[in-house]
Parts: sequence; C-alpha cells; structure tokens
Amino acid sequence: MRQPMVLRLHASGIPIDWLTLEEAAVLMTRPSEGGLVWSDGEGAHRLHGGTSSLTGCQSYIDIPEVMGVAPPTHAMLAFEHTGFNRMLCKYREGLRCAYCGDLLTRQALTIDHILPRSRGGRLSMLNAVACCQRCNSLKGSRTPEEAGMALLLKPFVPTMAEVLYMTRPRHMTPRQLWYLKAQFRNASLRDYLSEALAA
Repeated sequence: MRQPMVLRLHASGIPIDWLTLEEAAVLMTRPSEGGLVWSDGEGAHRLHGGTSSLTGCQSYIDIPEVMGVAPPTHAMLAFEHTGFNRMLCKYREGLRCAYCGDLLTRQALTIDHILPRSRGGRLSMLNAVACCQRCNSLKGSRTPEEAGMALLLKPFVPTMAEVLYMTRPRHMTPRQLWYLKAQFRNASLRDYLSEALAA
C-alpha cells in the first residue's frame, strides 16, 4: 500500500507539489525550510518517532492533508505549467491516443508534433499530443488536416492544479481534490477533469 501524500500549496492557494509525510514533517518542525503558514485536515496522518529514554513514551507528529506555505523568494511559482514535459503530455490525454482514442500505457504512447518539426513546429504543450505508434507513423511529417486525421483531443497548457491532479497519489482525499479542482481551467477539454469537478 502506498503511503499517503500531503498537498503543498503556496499560502495564496496556488498548488506546488505533493509531499511525503516525512517531507511534510520537516516543514512543520523546521519553519525555515518552507515557512508553514496554514494547514487543513489536521491530524489526518500520524508519523511516529523514537521512544524517550526518560519517559518511555514514543514521540509523534500529526500531519495535515493540506499545507499552505511561504516558500523562499527564489522558489518558482506558476499558475500554469511552464515548458514541455513528455510524461505530463501523456497524462494530459488521459493515456489515450489523441488521434484514434485508444487507451494505452504511458510507455506505449509516443509524442507527435501537430505542426511537424520539419516544418518549424516546436515541442510545446500546445503543439504536441500523445498518440499511439501507428497513428504517429501514419501521420508522418504532415499536419492532421493533410493526413486526414482529426484530433480527438485538443492540446492545452494545464494549470498546476490540473498537473497535480494528473499525477495524483492513489489515495488522494476529497479535501485535497477540493483545493485542486477550484483551479481547473480545462475541464471542458477532458472527461477525467470534468468528472473530478462533479465529484
């Protein structure tokens, strides 16, 4: 069974990442490491420490589900994902081929430039889709229109909330989902996002 994770947000509410219980404990006990400002879902998890030789009692720290922090000023903070990431592109499509719609493993999916690289197409979240090897080969160095292959899934730049939902731990809590779905902007483009909004 996988360990539960803690959702870390900037104090303003912008999602940053997922933390292990140990990483969250460090932020709670060493304020200089990440500046814990607020938390929600108190005592959701209990992390046990050592046993005191004086009292015979075992130490512990209660970890919340969600932590709002004031990270160091040099830390990057963005509402939307910046740059290109192959894994996120595949998760963005829900592990489906953007051309034929087949559901595949992450390893079986390839990345296709919508406007081919040979014609100046850059690798970006708006010019790339995940697709199966067959569709990628069939399209070749043509545009979808030239190849007669309609895009079933329109590309988009995900918000950080959508990124963290795509890469969520197996046991994400309703409270964590509540914080994330408040910042979904592309739910109309993917079923899995619209279903999460309705949850």
